[in-house]
Amino acid sequence: MLNHVKGPKCFEDIRTVNHFVHPTFREACYALGLIGDDREYIVAINEAADWGSGFYLRNLFATLLFCGTLSIPSKVWDETWQLLSDDILHRQRTVLNNQDNIATFLTTDLQLTDEELQNYALIDIENYLQVNGSSLRRFKGMPFPDMSATTHHRNSLVMNAVSYDRQSLSEEHEIQLSSMTNEQRLVYNEVMEVALNNKGGVFFVYGYGRTGKTFLWRALCACFRSKGDIVVAVASSGIAATLIPGGVTAHSRFGISINVTEDSICSRIKPDSDLVELLIRAKLIIWNEAPMTHRHWFEALDKSLKDVMRVLDVGNAELPFGGKVVVFGGDFRQTLPVVSKGSRARCFLHPLCSSYLWSFCKVLRLTKNMRSQVGSSTDNVEELQKFSKWLLEIGDGIAGGENDGEVDLELPADLLI
Repeated sequence: MLNHVKGPKCFEDIRTVNHFVHPTFREACYALGLIGDDREYIVAINEAADWGSGFYLRNLFATLLFCGTLSIPSKVWDETWQLLSDDILHRQRTVLNNQDNIATFLTTDLQLTDEELQNYALIDIENYLQVNGSSLRRFKGMPFPDMSATTHHRNSLVMNAVSYDRQSLSEEHEIQLSSMTNEQRLVYNEVMEVALNNKGGVFFVYGYGRTGKTFLWRALCACFRSKGDIVVAVASSGIAATLIPGGVTAHSRFGISINVTEDSICSRIKPDSDLVELLIRAKLIIWNEAPMTHRHWFEALDKSLKDVMRVLDVGNAELPFGGKVVVFGGDFRQTLPVVSKGSRARCFLHPLCSSYLWSFCKVLRLTKNMRSQVGSSTDNVEELQKFSKWLLEIGDGIAGGENDGEVDLELPADLLI
């Protein structure tokens, strides 16, 4: 005879486990052991704390939230919040040291309660989620921060932008200056001269791979940040953004639409927003790997910055990027903006050099292959220089002699298997 099993008659029955009614189906499944207990993620965060900063751990936690990885986020938060807020107190003291209107002696006495530490950590997590189109409000049980809980946290973007160890950056900058080539020093001096004097200007650092563009970005960032100034560093791709300290993608920082048109603007640059204050205070904007980005992205930023900066001076509305100092970098030999089903002629209509902004760009060139300067032997240096020259000839379309766009190239013997 078949057994008769009594099934649930309502949603409350489905949420009931061992005579206890859970508030959600997910928590009921958790109690039944049907979904993971997130223990592996708690262990992962604890292990990452051995080598990662609190800032890194907060980004890790926010990524886990954003990807929907955690079963019950609030339980992971309750067990790891102390690790996630580990560097908050030090950061707050650093911020106060960098603000001229606050006495330095106050920073050594600054103390924060557990509630304040949690709030600061949650603000960072919320900012990360908002940049990626999400929010802590979407995760049931997760606390939501008080964004105005303390006067020291009025603008988290500005606070993060000045939360650097100025002493170590100053020492790093001195080492970088002593290691620069003559070409890099000329570019560095050009940018520094207009930025320090608030003259405004647009530059394009044109250099193929291994000529030291990233080294130059790091040196400029270290110089300004060691003085307590703000540098906004972005790149056209996530990988390129990670090469610059504090770098993010241009899309996430400015809120530029993926499908841009000539009328597009930056959705995140809104009046009275934290980002507007950050951009107004920024001494320098660096945009790496610019050639691979559609010209409408740059034009969207130009229009938005003009609108922002004219509040300070109406004349800024007539200047490119509202009078800010903007430095682009990259190599037009590499990947250009992708145009769906576009012809060769159409593809050349979309890079930065086809924009009205190009006429304002002062082109600065880097031509020395840095890796070929540090070979272990003369033969090795000569080999690297020869290989670099061959790559450039391919990029310039002159390898194999004169051609109409199609040519048979002979690969060097040492590249063949």
